[in-house]
Amino acid sequence: MLELSERVPRAVVGLLAGVSLVALTVVACGDDGPEEVAPQAQQEAAADVQEAQQAQPIDAAEQESAQQEQAAQAAQPDAQSEPSEAEEDPAEDEPAEQSQETEDAISDPNRDTLNDGEFFNSSIGPDETEKLFKFQAATGAWLRIFVDGKGGMDPVVTLLQPDGVEVGVNDDLSTTNRDSLLIAQVPVEGLQLIRVQPFDSNGIGDFVIQVQTVTVGSDDDNAIMAVGTSTDGRLNTPGDVDVFEFQAEVGQQLFVLVDGDTGVDVFTQLFQPDGNLLQIDDDGGHGLDSEIYFTAETAGLWRVEVWPASNKAGQRQLIGAYRITVEEGLPTSAVNEAVASDLAGAALTFLQALRDGDSATILALAGPEALTIWGWDDAADVGRDIQKIQSIDLGDEILQSVSYGDVLHSARGRVYFQFSESDWMRMELIQLGGHWLVDDWAHSIGPPS
Repeated sequence: MLELSERVPRAVVGLLAGVSLVALTVVACGDDGPEEVAPQAQQEAAADVQEAQQAQPIDAAEQESAQQEQAAQAAQPDAQSEPSEAEEDPAEDEPAEQSQETEDAISDPNRDTLNDGEFFNSSIGPDETEKLFKFQAATGAWLRIFVDGKGGMDPVVTLLQPDGVEVGVNDDLSTTNRDSLLIAQVPVEGLQLIRVQPFDSNGIGDFVIQVQTVTVGSDDDNAIMAVGTSTDGRLNTPGDVDVFEFQAEVGQQLFVLVDGDTGVDVFTQLFQPDGNLLQIDDDGGHGLDSEIYFTAETAGLWRVEVWPASNKAGQRQLIGAYRITVEEGLPTSAVNEAVASDLAGAALTFLQALRDGDSATILALAGPEALTIWGWDDAADVGRDIQKIQSIDLGDEILQSVSYGDVLHSARGRVYFQFSESDWMRMELIQLGGHWLVDDWAHSIGPPS
């Protein structure tokens, strides 16, 4: 995850006091295996919440400067060159970056014609079934239409030709994000029609719409890499596949990390020198990233294929830029007692908020990847998804937690909660503004290895 949402530090400042915490054993992972330490998670997490609650409002200029500094520091390990305009991808999906723009969107109830690239406020009331907009486009142009529902609004967007013939439709951006993102090519020049409808009667409300004319990227990312290096790639279309190769020796312990931009969901396959598939991974890394580690039993040229992760029919594949790294060793590292306690405290507070349906705390402790995956702008968006979250098994009594750092990213961490001998939950965290935020979580993933 290379790009950071500016709204996260603001949300942290709004942490609420009174979050119930469950005592647990914190384990800091070291070279000689887990070592039990004093259970500081409850006290330190509560102290962090109290400190955040007492924080004074920050001057807007100081806040912006601090956020830019945090983003620059967090992105340093992932330094990635920007794609040229000719390589811009119409299907690249980065709603997290759009947070500030949607807050500053234009409001004009007397206008229904949209300008290229602007964010436009609108709404669908109880007595309305749809809103229609117009957009001028040339034959063959690619349009990127993003509709960001506010306060639980669940949009469905449709692009129609000037004569009303349907070109394309999108309901949900992904399995968890109910905002809409449609990428489509215009068949006929003229004022195209864009229709926004609520998914059902409960999905009415405010939304922000943006239409952009974009250029299809066509770069072909294939390279031979050296162990210990990184290279950048980009998935331009749902059918794009990138191939990388590296030389490995017998007995080498290696890991392959495919680190996508915020919201980019990658799927990775690793092939042995004889062409046989050794491993596949979808979300084994941080958030939606892929992570594979293995011991090479054969010397030769190993191959990695990077694909867009598949979604259900009709949903957006979250494609865009990523960085692939091949390194020796394990992808996680030991953390000291203090860091282990901080990680466990943040993860535990977040888990308890999920169980309690505490929308404000969930939003405050959600990292940029989680905000993007779920499409959360405010607590009402979180409330819309509480039932879905709680329908996922969130585990029983916590027996212990095991915390890891990250070899490549000092501002990332991982916490495993154990509920039984074979029942574990993994939480991925990122540090922003001195606070640990939860970017992703998965249950029943097995014990840490």
